[in-house]
Amino acid sequence: MSSSPSSAATAEPATPTEPFALYVHVPWCRHVCPYCDFNVYAMARPPEASYGDALAREVAAWAAAPPWAGRRVASVSFGGGTPSLFSPAAIDGVLRAIRRAFGLVDDAEVSLEANPGTVDAASLAGYRAAGVTRLSLGVQTFDPGLLRTLGRDHEPDEARAAVGVARAAGFDDVSVDLIFGVPGQTVAGAAADVDATLALAPDHVSAYALTWEEGTPFHAWRARGRLRPVPDDAEADMAQVVDARLRAAGFERYEISSWARRGHASRHNQRYWDGSDYLGIGAGAHSFSRSPAPGVRFANARRPDEYRAEVERRGTAVETVETLTAAQARTDFVVTGLRRLIGVDLAAYRRRFDEPFDARFPHVDRLVRDGVVERTDDRLRLTARGLLFADTVAASFV
Repeated sequence: MSSSPSSAATAEPATPTEPFALYVHVPWCRHVCPYCDFNVYAMARPPEASYGDALAREVAAWAAAPPWAGRRVASVSFGGGTPSLFSPAAIDGVLRAIRRAFGLVDDAEVSLEANPGTVDAASLAGYRAAGVTRLSLGVQTFDPGLLRTLGRDHEPDEARAAVGVARAAGFDDVSVDLIFGVPGQTVAGAAADVDATLALAPDHVSAYALTWEEGTPFHAWRARGRLRPVPDDAEADMAQVVDARLRAAGFERYEISSWARRGHASRHNQRYWDGSDYLGIGAGAHSFSRSPAPGVRFANARRPDEYRAEVERRGTAVETVETLTAAQARTDFVVTGLRRLIGVDLAAYRRRFDEPFDARFPHVDRLVRDGVVERTDDRLRLTARGLLFADTVAASFV
């Protein structure tokens, strides 16, 4: 069972034995949705054996190298892509490799993303037996027409069935992903999606406003007038109705796009936002370490064939490395911290950067006067109004 938001680790300098988060990227989908800009490739039957072997080799290599050697894994997240295209045996093999190389903390969160239509009773029982504790279902919407607009290849009834089958398989931590602001969607339609989600009694809901990422078909179609975005006012109304309905149903909003019943906030995701270390394995996976200070980001080769070849040649597949400046590290700490409703831990900021927060960011007083942030208990967090302008507020710290 997941921890509450307030128990997430703060971003203190990593100790040699501090557990870390591990992300596993599975870069295949049955087809690529036209709004998606993730590192994914269309393939109905991905090469799980050879890719799984590469993942195991990469894990073993990192387990012998600083800053990961000697540290256990606090959480594992299989993302993509569509990890549920991999068989339970393949997922089990990767988890066994992680346990051999690092070991997992007691009661570790192990999450797997799945698309409705790619899972059934047997596969979900197999994932659960392999040690997956949390299932995240990419439902997006229950409107058949909007599913077609988004290019999804499942039907609403498959999404409803997947939740029931997951419960029968023993999952007591089920999350549903939604997208709002889809062309043609109304505020009432967004509310209906939330109501349909609540009828399934999930433990966690993520709801994202549609983004028009450059390089995607959606971006091109918008430029040509083939798709028209939802008006800004309507999208803002959708965001508010999603939040209001989920809160009324007993969900706590703990991050800009995440709501959870008590005890079911994603521990893994919170580690991205609180400045903790995380290691990404697989094609195109990203990692972050606070060592050497003030921090370093690195990413693997994106194409699966190049990734496998690099792992075969040298054990890892890092393609790009960025050593952060002190200014970048400070900005990352604040911007990611503001994503959480609990906000930025100002005491942790002082300990990490050895300076008072206000001296570096004097414009915070103006943001407080504007009503978009507030300070409580040595924290800085977005207000209800600030949540509607989160991107603008975050940009002010860059």
